[in-house]
Amino acid sequence: MIYKLFLFKNRLPLLNRGLDAYALREKTIAQNIANASSPHYRPERVKFEELFNENDALIKGANTNEMHIPIGKPDPATIEPENVQAELPKPEIYFSGETHVNLDKEMAELAKNQIRFRFASRMVKRFFTGLNSAITGSRE
Repeated sequence: MIYKLFLFKNRLPLLNRGLDAYALREKTIAQNIANASSPHYRPERVKFEELFNENDALIKGANTNEMHIPIGKPDPATIEPENVQAELPKPEIYFSGETHVNLDKEMAELAKNQIRFRFASRMVKRFFTGLNSAITGSRE
C-alpha cells in the first residue's frame, strides 16, 4: 500500500502536471510569437514553478480525515499551471516598441521550456520502464 501511494500519488502526478504545464507554456510562447506584430498585444506567461517556491516556508498540517481543511503547502498533484500577463519592465517596453513582445526573450524561453519538457518526459519514461522492469523481472 505504501508503495502504491509513493508510485502513483507522489511521483507520477507531479510529472504529469509538469508535462501539462510545459505544453501550456509552449502554446503560450507560440501565441506570443505569433502576435509579435499585433499592436498593443501584451505577452502572457505560464506560472508553474513559482507556485512551488512561494510555499516553501509554510508548515504542513496532518490531515487525518478528508474533511479537514488543508494546512500548509498544497499537494503537488493539485497544483495547476496558470496563464498570467507578463510583467514588462520600462526598458523592455521602450525596446520592444508598440507590441511589447521581445522575440529574443521569447525564443530563449522556448528553448528553456523544450529542455524542461524533454527532461520531464524522460523521467516519465524512466518511471514506467522501472515499473515494467520490476513487474517482469527483466533489466531492459
